[in-house]
Amino acid sequence: MIIKEVDEKLWRTKREEAYKRFLEDLEIGYVDIDIKELIELVFTKKNIFTTSSCSGRITIVDAIYPWLREEASIIFKKHSSITVEEILSILNQNALHRFWLIVSGPIVHFNVLDLSTAFRLLTIVRNAGFKHSGILSISSRGIIVEVVSGVWVPFLLKDGDKIVVKDLEYTVSLVNEILYKGKAKLEKLFKFLRDADI
Repeated sequence: MIIKEVDEKLWRTKREEAYKRFLEDLEIGYVDIDIKELIELVFTKKNIFTTSSCSGRITIVDAIYPWLREEASIIFKKHSSITVEEILSILNQNALHRFWLIVSGPIVHFNVLDLSTAFRLLTIVRNAGFKHSGILSISSRGIIVEVVSGVWVPFLLKDGDKIVVKDLEYTVSLVNEILYKGKAKLEKLFKFLRDADI
């Protein structure tokens, strides 16, 4: 296998573009506020930058199975805790297939300048609890490292017209708890990255 070398000039241009886009997204309120500080920290590092990120979220999708992306419709999405009332309003809607309540943890994509930094980054993120992380691709534009918490839990709410969730209050409480357990990993990652020379 031939490892492509990253074009540093192209990589630096991509980094500048990503930073400008982050500032624009921040200005219009598009940035996930729970991951803002981490992104700001990453842009102070010389050999890495973020291309996309999410601090964790709760979604409701209408799909036969929760992992099917092509046939799924997103009905609801939120990066913070949910309420029973929000879910009840969704349950009153008609489901084409099934309504799945899904809680997922943080995911961050980094673009890294070189392999040694990519391996150091992977060591850092795994020590911070992001065990399901790895290198996705290597090209002249950079080395893409996906950092995943491994938190992803689906709950079936409704199957066709039939509401199947038995204790909605408990389910909502559990989903919120799982969401914030994932977000706590981001705080740990922030501390590990803050002290890293990458």
